Amino acid sequence: MPDNWFPEDTAEVAPLLVVSDLQSSLQFYVEQLGAAPLMVWDTYAQLRLGRGRVHLATPSAESYDKPGISLIPPPNRYEHTGEVVLHVADCRQVYLDLVARGVVFLEPPSEPPWGGEIRCFFQDPDGHLIEISETDDGDQRR
Repeated sequence: MPDNWFPEDTAEVAPLLVVSDLQSSLQFYVEQLGAAPLMVWDTYAQLRLGRGRVHLATPSAESYDKPGISLIPPPNRYEHTGEVVLHVADCRQVYLDLVARGVVFLEPPSEPPWGGEIRCFFQDPDGHLIEISETDDGDQRR
């Protein structure tokens, strides 16, 4: 293993998304995406989504362990500083399955001009951008 590897090899990237209405977001992630609740509190939830996890939290002010930092949902649906990418083996099939559950996509799956993947995008109730991506590099779960 290289000298610069992350110190804990069992680490899992699990995004925390700030949401304006936790119940509405839970309904979307559980009923439409098929996530399984692992923990649900009044202002926070942790969900299993495929082989990963996603955390949902309501807005919060700064705290002792994050001084000067407050968490807010996206200010609008059209400008983002990031997105959640879900790597899958068959993007078109996942798209069809989620459309059947009522998920509204921005466009159907397509291959971008640079090739190498098939992808499509949708947004959760707060506008977080979520990408479904199928790559042809032989490693769907990177």
